[in-house]
Amino acid sequence: MKLSISKNVHLVEPGDFEPTDHWYPRVLNSNIHPLVSYFLNLSHKQIAERYNRLHPQSDLEALMKIMSYQPQYFRWAGTDLMHVTNNEGNRKLTVIETNSCPSGQKSMPLLDLNVEQGGYKRLIEKTFKPMVKAHDMEGALAVIYDKNPMENIGYAATVADVFGENVFLAKFEKLDNDPPVKFENGVMFIRNEKDEWVKIRAAFRYVTQEPWARLPKTTKTLLLNPIEACLSGGRNKEVASAAYDSFNEEFAENGISIFTPKTFRKVKYSELQGHLDRLGGSMVIKVPDSNAGQGVYTVVNQKELDHAMSEIDPKDQYLVQELIHSNFSANLDPSKAWYHVGTIPDSKGRSFAFDLRLMMHATEEGIRPLAVYSRRSRFPLNEELPEEMNSWEVYGTNLSIKGEDGWTYADERLMLFDIRNFGLLGVGIDELIKGFVQSAMAVYAIDQNAIKIYGESLIKDYFTTQNL
Repeated sequence: MKLSISKNVHLVEPGDFEPTDHWYPRVLNSNIHPLVSYFLNLSHKQIAERYNRLHPQSDLEALMKIMSYQPQYFRWAGTDLMHVTNNEGNRKLTVIETNSCPSGQKSMPLLDLNVEQGGYKRLIEKTFKPMVKAHDMEGALAVIYDKNPMENIGYAATVADVFGENVFLAKFEKLDNDPPVKFENGVMFIRNEKDEWVKIRAAFRYVTQEPWARLPKTTKTLLLNPIEACLSGGRNKEVASAAYDSFNEEFAENGISIFTPKTFRKVKYSELQGHLDRLGGSMVIKVPDSNAGQGVYTVVNQKELDHAMSEIDPKDQYLVQELIHSNFSANLDPSKAWYHVGTIPDSKGRSFAFDLRLMMHATEEGIRPLAVYSRRSRFPLNEELPEEMNSWEVYGTNLSIKGEDGWTYADERLMLFDIRNFGLLGVGIDELIKGFVQSAMAVYAIDQNAIKIYGESLIKDYFTTQNL
């Protein structure tokens, strides 16, 4: 941790970046897989042309429109996808959720060994810096966060280096009765060592736990991302699902769509039992505004439904999705059932469910991939689940663990996209391309939803504005 100047506030100076502080140890000693490096350097035109070869019905012009899009609110995102197949062996990447404060830098091997700050620097230089330059306001720079200090200290140190100035790093927690961050008339202030409030002109924001309780809309201080991105689907699964449906309707004639598990929105507590019966005895229940693996329940029997219903609020409404199954079952509708492809079987024959976290950012070119990694489940797909074990052990992939002393991470289930681990996933460059296109479409859908709800942003094109 850098120089502490007051409660939950540190001052980060240029030159403070230490690689060992901002990556998992095994990531520091890894080398990115050449295929992944190749994918990250593909142009939009190459991606669009290849996607069109894989999906001949897709419209090239529409694909380029999506990828070259300049989001007005949602300029940094992470999409969680899963590799699935059906009875006919038709493999897809399905969107599970999209996040407005995604983690991932600490899990990503360096793309360029000569740039020690890796993806931290690409995000700050290519996304945050142009935004700050286009934002006419005086004040200091800050990083505010409520978890994941490994990455957020890294972001603060990178901001300090890129801008050549000191940066306030403030922990802005949900339950803090005396937080070091406040807003007045849309302007952010952070408390310094003299107990004075310092005006902030722009802040990198990693506040994830009910951020709408602390962050106002339409701030004068520039935020990456603003709260509007969260409220429009970046941190609400139900709103995101509706945005995806709107996207699919808009682009139906262009042969492109966002693929998700079959989804039911605004499901009442009293209706959950009926949904379990209609879906053949399995489903996923999601608290719409939950994140980090919290508030998500995989249900494969009555006992698990009873457990889920004992933990959620009877007065709320929920998102219900069809379960992506572990193994083929003759009892499932072959026209609707999807299955996890899973990892390449290990020496014991075990294959695990895994996801792909794809982080993206808005650049001068449009939406670009920034980092990618995978997480696997604890228990294999192709072994019978012990009677006392919850099905989340088979289907859940999130690494975040919330304990009494804060957040920890089960990084032993992290699967790097490096030379050693990438091959274990059984995915190739075509899957990465499909995943990126799905992710870019999800970002487009949520940002368009934000514009529909909150109106046009004051600055629509940061890369043109800064050069005026």
